[in-house]
Amino acid sequence: ARPPGIYKQDYLQELYRRYDEVENTIPAPPLPDWCDEEETVDDDGQSITQANGRPNKIKKEFHKKDAKFMEGVKGVSQLKLQPKLSEVQKKVQAMCEWKKSGFPGSQPVSMDIHNLNFLKQKPYKVSWKADGTRYMALVDGPNEVFMVDRDNTVFHIPGLNFRQRKDLKLHLRDTLLDGEMILDTVEGKSVPRFLVYDIVRFEGKEVGKVDFNTRLVCIEREIIGPRHAAITQGLFDKTKEPFSVRMKPFWDVSVCRKILDGSFASQVSHEVDGLIFQPVPDPYEPGRCKNVLKWKPPDMNSIDFKLQVVKECGEGMLPTTKGYLYVLHQQAPLAQIKLTKELKELDGKIIECSYNGKDWVFMRQRTDKSFPNSISTAQGVWESIRSPVTKELLFQVAENERFKAPPKPQQRDDLMPPPAKIPKR
Repeated sequence: ARPPGIYKQDYLQELYRRYDEVENTIPAPPLPDWCDEEETVDDDGQSITQANGRPNKIKKEFHKKDAKFMEGVKGVSQLKLQPKLSEVQKKVQAMCEWKKSGFPGSQPVSMDIHNLNFLKQKPYKVSWKADGTRYMALVDGPNEVFMVDRDNTVFHIPGLNFRQRKDLKLHLRDTLLDGEMILDTVEGKSVPRFLVYDIVRFEGKEVGKVDFNTRLVCIEREIIGPRHAAITQGLFDKTKEPFSVRMKPFWDVSVCRKILDGSFASQVSHEVDGLIFQPVPDPYEPGRCKNVLKWKPPDMNSIDFKLQVVKECGEGMLPTTKGYLYVLHQQAPLAQIKLTKELKELDGKIIECSYNGKDWVFMRQRTDKSFPNSISTAQGVWESIRSPVTKELLFQVAENERFKAPPKPQQRDDLMPPPAKIPKR
């Protein structure tokens, strides 16, 4: 049973206001271990405040009932049992050094005409933006692999193997990966794969604090390599795993044209809908990261809204049905959308919309998200729509104006050579 007592400061203040003097309010004790109360944060990790300026509070992490893992993957189940659920959520947040509630993964911002200049200021690497579903993967021993989605929902992944490089019979522990699930189409069949593109912890080591190149080496050497070696040696049967695991490669930004206009798109077996730019010298940063950039063709830049279908009528007027588009925790709609029969069925759902220069256009329902974009994310996307980075401009910067490290000073060849060594006698 929970021990008796009041631990909420606002409760204590209200009691003293009613029965004593507010000035005499005693300080609240520390939160008990069973309490998960945190500040509410938006999908960028920024605190959400009420109209009175006070932060909203929630008793515990958001739990989505009957959440679904990526469609097409069998054998994966949602983790609902406490205290295991909270333990996994807290461990993932602690590994990211995330002090707030919710999903702690790094979130890129939309590239616009202003932050395009970041490519000129420091080295970046680029990869394709897959039309997949984001997950962080906690690897904590045999049959202890869990994946966390953007709703902070936890899924148990039985039978997925991650082995130690120095002893392939042992399983990795205390490791946190970042990546995305995609569905490849191979010979007409859908093949689910987890593409690992970053790492936060490896066997307890804070590898997220080193540069991106080193993190990529860690993924290849310590995550993917041992899996392949263990499969080759017959230590486990990959066909019995729920999905395969691959490393997502990154290249110098000068190859942007080859990714978008070359044969690359035909070589991958899933949809490519843009580019991701990762700063090489920077550590892993949880939450909204202004230095990690995502580029989409201007007509594909999109915002995730919550759709509200409202019937309006006035005196002497025929009733009309309108579709209002809301972003997170905003009482007024940000925009409207023309309703179709399909959209009327999505009242209250999260929908992804692009802008065609005149109207917002429905793209798809976001079944992987329970909340719309925050106002800061929406403003960032709108800026990229107003000041778009065209493909031609991106190629110009990536090929001709990107950051280049100053050449190392060469040793002069006109200096006298060092004296010859005196032979030992």
